[in-house]
Amino acid sequence: MTVSKITEVTIFESPDGGRTVYARNPGSATRELYSREPVLQKELDELEQSRRWVEILGARKDNPALDELCQQVEIIYELSRKE
Repeated sequence: MTVSKITEVTIFESPDGGRTVYARNPGSATRELYSREPVLQKELDELEQSRRWVEILGARKDNPALDELCQQVEIIYELSRKE
């Protein structure tokens, strides 16, 4: 009687030298995020926030309430810069 042991293997890959690590099964092209360096995650979060502000500024043209709030934010920003 032959008994063989099958061990599941996971392949870990990093396209950026370890800042981001993906895991996938052998033979699969589908990979999942395994880990991300905290500094990189913060940078990505800041980029996403910037992208949202661009969308907000574009949407204010068609939304009077949003436009008014954006004007208030601009005033607060300018006042804070002068202090």
